Amino acid sequence: MDIADVIRDRRTIRQFSERQLTTDTILELLEVAKWAPTHGLREPWRFICAADEKAKEKLSDRIIGALEEFNRYKWLPGKIKEMYKKKLMQIPVILFVVVKEEKGKLKREEDFAASCALIQNLQLYGWEKGIGMIWSIEDTLCGNRTFCDSIGIQKDERIAGMLYMGYYDRVPKAKQRTSAERKMTWL
Repeated sequence: MDIADVIRDRRTIRQFSERQLTTDTILELLEVAKWAPTHGLREPWRFICAADEKAKEKLSDRIIGALEEFNRYKWLPGKIKEMYKKKLMQIPVILFVVVKEEKGKLKREEDFAASCALIQNLQLYGWEKGIGMIWSIEDTLCGNRTFCDSIGIQKDERIAGMLYMGYYDRVPKAKQRTSAERKMTWL
Protein backbone atom coordinates (compact mmCIF):
# COMPACT_ATOMS: atom_id res chain seq x y z
CA MET A 1 0.00 0.00 0.00
CA ASP A 2 1.50 3.37 -0.93
CA ILE A 3 1.19 6.51 1.16
CA ALA A 4 -1.55 8.05 -1.02
CA ASP A 5 -3.70 4.95 -0.52
CA VAL A 6 -3.12 5.00 3.25
CA ILE A 7 -4.11 8.68 3.40
CA ARG A 8 -7.25 8.20 1.27
CA ASP A 9 -8.33 4.91 2.88
CA ARG A 10 -7.92 5.86 6.55
CA ARG A 11 -11.20 6.19 8.44
CA THR A 12 -12.27 7.07 11.95
CA ILE A 13 -13.01 3.77 13.68
CA ARG A 14 -15.67 3.64 16.38
CA GLN A 15 -16.11 -0.13 16.67
CA PHE A 16 -13.05 -2.07 17.76
CA SER A 17 -12.44 -5.80 17.67
CA GLU A 18 -11.57 -7.70 20.85
CA ARG A 19 -7.96 -8.13 19.71
CA GLN A 20 -5.75 -6.26 22.15
CA LEU A 21 -2.91 -3.90 21.31
CA THR A 22 0.36 -4.79 23.02
CA THR A 23 2.54 -2.18 24.70
CA ASP A 24 5.23 -3.03 22.13
CA THR A 25 2.81 -2.19 19.30
CA ILE A 26 1.79 1.09 20.96
CA LEU A 27 5.43 2.06 21.37
CA GLU A 28 6.22 1.04 17.78
CA LEU A 29 3.43 3.32 16.53
CA LEU A 30 4.76 6.22 18.60
CA GLU A 31 8.37 5.60 17.50
CA VAL A 32 7.27 6.13 13.90
CA ALA A 33 4.84 8.98 14.69
CA LYS A 34 7.53 10.98 16.51
CA TRP A 35 9.11 11.80 13.13
CA ALA A 36 6.54 14.56 12.71
CA PRO A 37 7.96 17.97 11.83
CA THR A 38 8.74 19.94 14.97
CA HIS A 39 10.16 23.47 14.97
CA GLY A 40 13.64 23.58 16.47
CA LEU A 41 13.33 19.84 17.13
CA ARG A 42 11.55 20.75 20.39
CA GLU A 43 9.49 17.51 20.38
CA PRO A 44 6.94 19.17 22.70
CA TRP A 45 4.85 16.04 23.27
CA ARG A 46 4.52 13.31 25.83
CA PHE A 47 2.01 10.51 26.22
CA ILE A 48 -0.35 9.10 28.84
CA CYS A 49 -1.79 5.69 28.06
CA ALA A 50 -4.44 3.43 29.57
CA ALA A 51 -4.11 0.00 27.98
CA ASP A 52 -4.86 -2.58 30.66
CA GLU A 53 -8.10 -3.20 32.56
CA LYS A 54 -6.93 -1.61 35.81
CA ALA A 55 -5.73 1.59 34.09
CA LYS A 56 -8.89 1.86 31.96
CA GLU A 57 -11.07 1.36 35.05
CA LYS A 58 -9.24 4.16 36.87
CA LEU A 59 -9.41 6.42 33.81
CA SER A 60 -13.12 5.66 33.27
CA ASP A 61 -13.90 6.69 36.85
CA ARG A 62 -11.97 9.93 36.34
CA ILE A 63 -13.76 10.65 33.05
CA ILE A 64 -17.18 10.10 34.63
CA GLY A 65 -16.17 12.21 37.63
CA ALA A 66 -15.06 15.04 35.33
CA LEU A 67 -18.30 14.89 33.34
CA GLU A 68 -20.32 15.14 36.55
CA GLU A 69 -18.91 18.65 37.02
CA PHE A 70 -21.19 19.76 34.18
CA ASN A 71 -24.86 20.27 35.02
CA ARG A 72 -26.01 18.34 31.96
CA TYR A 73 -24.22 15.21 33.24
CA LYS A 74 -24.55 15.68 36.99
CA TRP A 75 -27.96 14.08 37.32
CA LEU A 76 -27.48 11.14 34.97
CA PRO A 77 -28.83 7.95 36.52
CA GLY A 78 -26.27 5.46 37.79
CA LYS A 79 -27.29 2.95 35.10
CA ILE A 80 -26.34 5.34 32.31
CA LYS A 81 -23.00 6.10 34.00
CA GLU A 82 -22.33 2.36 34.26
CA MET A 83 -23.19 1.89 30.57
CA TYR A 84 -20.79 4.70 29.66
CA LYS A 85 -18.07 3.18 31.84
CA LYS A 86 -18.62 -0.22 30.22
CA LYS A 87 -18.30 1.38 26.78
CA LEU A 88 -15.04 3.06 27.79
CA MET A 89 -13.72 -0.22 29.17
CA GLN A 90 -14.32 -1.89 25.80
CA ILE A 91 -11.94 0.50 24.05
CA PRO A 92 -8.64 -1.38 23.74
CA VAL A 93 -6.38 1.65 24.34
CA ILE A 94 -6.95 5.26 25.34
CA LEU A 95 -3.93 7.43 24.58
CA PHE A 96 -3.46 11.10 25.42
CA VAL A 97 -1.01 13.20 23.46
CA VAL A 98 0.05 15.99 25.79
CA VAL A 99 1.80 19.12 24.57
CA LYS A 100 3.79 21.68 26.53
CA GLU A 101 2.21 25.13 26.48
CA GLU A 102 4.99 27.62 25.83
CA LYS A 103 4.48 31.17 27.05
CA GLY A 104 5.06 32.72 23.63
CA LYS A 105 2.15 32.47 21.19
CA LEU A 106 4.25 31.47 18.17
CA LYS A 107 6.04 28.60 19.96
CA ARG A 108 2.75 27.49 21.52
CA GLU A 109 1.07 27.32 18.11
CA GLU A 110 4.07 25.64 16.47
CA ASP A 111 4.17 23.01 19.22
CA PHE A 112 0.44 22.31 19.00
CA ALA A 113 0.71 21.99 15.20
CA ALA A 114 3.67 19.62 15.58
CA SER A 115 1.68 17.50 18.04
CA CYS A 116 -1.22 17.36 15.58
CA ALA A 117 1.21 16.23 12.86
CA LEU A 118 2.42 13.50 15.24
CA ILE A 119 -1.19 12.40 15.79
CA GLN A 120 -1.80 12.23 12.04
CA ASN A 121 1.40 10.17 11.62
CA LEU A 122 0.15 7.89 14.38
CA GLN A 123 -3.20 7.43 12.67
CA LEU A 124 -1.67 6.75 9.26
CA TYR A 125 0.91 4.26 10.50
CA GLY A 126 -1.74 2.63 12.68
CA TRP A 127 -4.02 2.31 9.66
CA GLU A 128 -1.26 0.61 7.70
CA LYS A 129 -1.00 -1.90 10.60
CA GLY A 130 -4.78 -2.50 10.77
CA ILE A 131 -5.26 -0.25 13.80
CA GLY A 132 -8.00 2.39 13.80
CA MET A 133 -8.54 5.42 15.98
CA ILE A 134 -10.83 8.21 17.02
CA TRP A 135 -9.08 11.54 17.65
CA SER A 136 -10.93 13.80 20.06
CA ILE A 137 -10.20 17.06 21.83
CA GLU A 138 -13.64 17.36 23.40
CA ASP A 139 -13.52 20.32 25.77
CA THR A 140 -15.57 18.67 28.54
CA LEU A 141 -12.54 16.43 29.14
CA CYS A 142 -9.51 17.87 27.37
CA GLY A 143 -10.25 21.37 28.64
CA ASN A 144 -11.34 20.25 32.11
CA ARG A 145 -8.64 21.21 34.64
CA THR A 146 -9.91 18.76 37.29
CA PHE A 147 -9.71 15.89 34.81
CA CYS A 148 -6.32 17.01 33.50
CA ASP A 149 -4.93 17.21 37.03
CA SER A 150 -6.30 13.74 37.80
CA ILE A 151 -4.29 12.14 34.98
CA GLY A 152 -1.08 14.09 35.60
CA ILE A 153 -1.29 16.93 33.10
CA GLN A 154 0.84 19.81 34.37
CA LYS A 155 -0.34 23.43 34.53
CA ASP A 156 1.89 24.31 31.55
CA GLU A 157 0.53 21.48 29.37
CA ARG A 158 -2.61 20.71 27.43
CA ILE A 159 -4.14 17.72 25.67
CA ALA A 160 -3.55 17.83 21.91
CA GLY A 161 -5.55 14.67 21.42
CA MET A 162 -7.35 11.89 23.20
CA LEU A 163 -7.18 8.83 20.97
CA TYR A 164 -9.30 5.71 21.23
CA MET A 165 -7.26 3.01 19.51
CA GLY A 166 -7.73 -0.60 18.52
CA TYR A 167 -7.89 -3.18 15.79
CA TYR A 168 -11.05 -3.20 13.71
CA ASP A 169 -13.07 -5.69 11.70
CA ARG A 170 -15.14 -3.30 9.59
CA VAL A 171 -14.17 -0.16 7.69
CA PRO A 172 -16.83 2.57 7.43
CA LYS A 173 -17.72 3.84 3.96
CA ALA A 174 -15.81 6.85 2.73
CA LYS A 175 -17.66 10.15 2.79
CA GLN A 176 -17.30 12.57 -0.09
CA ARG A 177 -14.59 15.20 0.27
CA THR A 178 -14.64 18.62 -1.35
CA SER A 179 -12.15 18.92 -4.19
CA ALA A 180 -8.99 20.89 -3.52
CA GLU A 181 -9.77 22.96 -6.60
CA ARG A 182 -12.99 24.25 -4.94
CA LYS A 183 -11.02 25.26 -1.86
CA MET A 184 -8.20 26.96 -3.82
CA THR A 185 -7.56 30.66 -4.23
CA TRP A 186 -4.78 31.28 -6.74
CA LEU A 187 -2.79 34.49 -6.34
